[in-house]
Amino acid sequence: MAYTATCTFLAVFLLLIETAMALDCYQCTSADEWKCMDSALVKTFLMPRNCSHVYGAIYCIQSIGRYGGGIGTKRFCSSVHMGNYCDYVKQPGDKLIYRTCVFTCSEDGCNSAISFVPSTTYTWIMPASLVVVWKKLFHR
Repeated sequence: MAYTATCTFLAVFLLLIETAMALDCYQCTSADEWKCMDSALVKTFLMPRNCSHVYGAIYCIQSIGRYGGGIGTKRFCSSVHMGNYCDYVKQPGDKLIYRTCVFTCSEDGCNSAISFVPSTTYTWIMPASLVVVWKKLFHR
């Protein structure tokens, strides 16, 4: 039992250390950098940049929608989880409805493409939790 508790504590501790380290995200807008619109071009020609200029940044965001009179993409750092969703939006004065999507992730450079890959947190916590539950239920 003490061994399991120690392993669980160590896993959580390592996750906290990983989260505290500086995050690198792709940071661009298609209005300023046309390569920002295409995920393949982003990975080929742009580099993730450090997010230390955003206080408490733990997420990378990719937002696709209508910006400044056109359709575009923004990639940036955030301290707030903005969700993973798409919605249809009609702005005042527009006749058309536009599809807007937001994707949030928490790994270095993860906002280059649309992805619903689980973060490292889930990769470690879920198996560790299952081991603890398994031992408590079946190894008495």
